[in-house]
Amino acid sequence: MKRILITGASRGIGLEMCRQLSERGNEVIATYRSPNSAGNLLELTNKCRNLHTYELDVNSSESVKSAICRIAEKFTSIDLVFNNAGILDWSPLGEVTAKSFQSIYNTNVVGVFRVSEEVISLLTKGTTPLIINLSSRLGSIELRGQSQLGGAIAYQCSKSALNMLTKQMSIDYARHGIRAIAISPGWVKTDMGGTEAKYEVSESVNLFLAQIDKLPASLNGVFLGEDGEMIPW
Repeated sequence: MKRILITGASRGIGLEMCRQLSERGNEVIATYRSPNSAGNLLELTNKCRNLHTYELDVNSSESVKSAICRIAEKFTSIDLVFNNAGILDWSPLGEVTAKSFQSIYNTNVVGVFRVSEEVISLLTKGTTPLIINLSSRLGSIELRGQSQLGGAIAYQCSKSALNMLTKQMSIDYARHGIRAIAISPGWVKTDMGGTEAKYEVSESVNLFLAQIDKLPASLNGVFLGEDGEMIPW
C-alpha cells in the first residue's frame, strides 16, 4: 500500500487513476481546482474510504501551499506524486496567442514546479519516494514531425519544458532520496485527446500503472511511454 498524491483529479486520466489506485488499496490524496467541476471525484469519495480530496489550484502558489499544509496535517508522508494537472490549446504556430502560451506554461510547467517544491518534505518521509510528471510524446523534440498529430504548439513546448524540469528534478532531488520521471499516457479519449484517440481512459491508465509497478527502484530521470518503452527527449 502506498500513499499517493494526484493533481488534476477531477476528470479524465486523473479521475481514473484515483479509481484504479484506490481500488488497489492505496491511500489516494486527490486534488481538484474547483468544486464546480469536481462532482465525479467527490462522488467517488463516497465509495472509496481511502480516497481523500483537497481543493488545490496549481496556478496559485498560495493555493498550493495552503493545500499541502492541510494535507500535511492529516498525512505524515507521501510515497508517490502524480503531477497530472494540465491544459491544452490545439492552435498551431501562426494562430496561437501569447496569452495561451503563458497560461499553458503556467499550468503545465510552473504548476508542476509549485506542487513538487511544496511536497518535498512529505516525500522525504515516504518509502522510495517518486515524482511522476504526466508528459506527452508531443513534447519530444526528436519525434517532432513523426507524429500523426500537429498543431498544439504551446502544449508541445510546455511538455518539452516539463521534460527538462523532470530531468533536473531527478538530479537535484536525489539528495533528498527522491526520484523523478516523465511518462506519456499515450493518445487518450479525454476532453483533451478527443474521440479519435487510440486509448480509452481506463485502458491507458491500466497500461502505464502496470509499467510503473515494474520500475526498478534505481530508475531515475527518464521519459517513458505507456508501454514502458523509453521515449527520446
